[in-house]
Amino acid sequence: MKKLLSISMIFIFLVGCENAQKSNGFVKGNEGSSWQIGTQASVDLVIELDKYWGVDYDKMRTFFSDTVKARFEDGKSYDNVDGFIGHVKATMDNPGTQNWSMEGAFSVDLDPTQGGDWVNAWFLVEATDSKPERAIVEYYYVKNGKIHQFSQSKQDRLD
Repeated sequence: MKKLLSISMIFIFLVGCENAQKSNGFVKGNEGSSWQIGTQASVDLVIELDKYWGVDYDKMRTFFSDTVKARFEDGKSYDNVDGFIGHVKATMDNPGTQNWSMEGAFSVDLDPTQGGDWVNAWFLVEATDSKPERAIVEYYYVKNGKIHQFSQSKQDRLD
């Protein structure tokens, strides 16, 4: 009886410790997929990029693939890192300074067999004389330590 009880307890322990990958959500056009947690390395890359955004354009360039596909909140899009960097330079409120804070970031992996993570990061930008306070949401597709896609949206904060 003691052996049966011991075996039963071990079985219950093993079954109770199942650690299945958690996933949910969907992606239109990618049927059968579901979002999974991405890597901290991809989030760390975006956090590191933020330190140089608008301050050191040469250093910024090292975070992106040469053929990065970028779409900004104003509707402008680019298919290379030169266009991307040029747009950032042209749209900075106060070049050389950062008037925002990164409020959070996380990464998801659409398909572990393909590699790469989508990092979602959001920022709160201080008001200037000509612009209200605003929230910026950005998406970065990170693969092999480089950003290959970038997308940005903006919400003016009038309250």
